[in-house]
Amino acid sequence: MNRIQFVKQKIQYMDEVEAKSILLLIYAKLDSAIDQGDEDIIKETAEEIFDMYHKLPDRMLN
Repeated sequence: MNRIQFVKQKIQYMDEVEAKSILLLIYAKLDSAIDQGDEDIIKETAEEIFDMYHKLPDRMLN
């Protein structure tokens, strides 16, 4: 499974509250980075967001 499929699968396991929380977190990080206007900070923020997707928990089966 390639990376995008792996992340897509994790996203599909999220409920609405989790998804909205992550969207708000992404917006806040981007807003802060763009407000600072520094290219290095914007790049670092993009990398943080990218890594965040890979750290999403796998849904545990009961």
